[in-house]
Amino acid sequence: MKEKELLRLIQISKLYYEENKTQAEIARIMDISRPLVSNLLNKARKEGIVKIDILSYQHSNMGLSQNLCRCFNLKTCHVVAAAEDLHQEAAGIVVDFLEKTKVLALGWGYNINKMIEALPRTNSGATAHGIVCPLIGTATVPHRGYHPNELATELSHKTGLQAEYLISPAFPTTEQDQELFMNTNNYQEILERWRKTDTAIITLGSFPLVPDHGTALRFGKKLTQEKAVGSLLSYFFNLQGERIEGDDDYAIQIPLKLLTRIKHVIGIVPPESNTSAVISCLRTGYIKHLVITEQTAKEVLNQNE
Repeated sequence: MKEKELLRLIQISKLYYEENKTQAEIARIMDISRPLVSNLLNKARKEGIVKIDILSYQHSNMGLSQNLCRCFNLKTCHVVAAAEDLHQEAAGIVVDFLEKTKVLALGWGYNINKMIEALPRTNSGATAHGIVCPLIGTATVPHRGYHPNELATELSHKTGLQAEYLISPAFPTTEQDQELFMNTNNYQEILERWRKTDTAIITLGSFPLVPDHGTALRFGKKLTQEKAVGSLLSYFFNLQGERIEGDDDYAIQIPLKLLTRIKHVIGIVPPESNTSAVISCLRTGYIKHLVITEQTAKEVLNQNE
């Protein structure tokens, strides 16, 4: 094919497929007949200048969503094309639930923090009615994502929900310290809130993780020996979604028997997630609504087959 002809095929293809010009418009621009435009477009496809890929339903975002719902018994699944859309999508789901939520409970981490940042600030006259509280105590790391009381405060400012706080470290070092915090009026009040929680939002994490959550002190070598891969809050699970328990684990967080009773548990899958960790968390059955990128969704379904 001569260079001049190749350039004409490229120009016509760009006008049609990229600029959405009609064949009649291209004919006027190129000063040729409309049937010739059609012939040249066909030739561009035959020569490989234009390649048209049609996704099967199974590989569309809607297909991925329905397959994930079926495989992991989810109520809803929101598949986003790009990682930068993840937190905005999660924020939208939270907004949708606000009107029917009496108690919203928050997990922790970078992605929960980013989700709250993506929330619009409601008008003072249109605030939500309900309570927001943490699902876990505060970690000693400096990142605000691991200070759930601060997250609850910011969410309260944006939504009008009333913030209530868990005044406790996430990881007391002894059983006596754990009992001390669990016997406070504050813990008992938050425990009552957990019993009435109807919506929660948490991140699907992985093991090993950063920050470490004091896993060596809490679990010794158990997490490695029993092949932990996934984590929710600071609970750890193997690939089958079975919990791994530590002999010295005194973490202050919602009991799993209460987490399983929450009607709407929204799970955010970080873009960099390990596929096995996502499968592990989903197999626990705690997650009811999922927010995940298209790429991770495909990887999870492929590995889960």
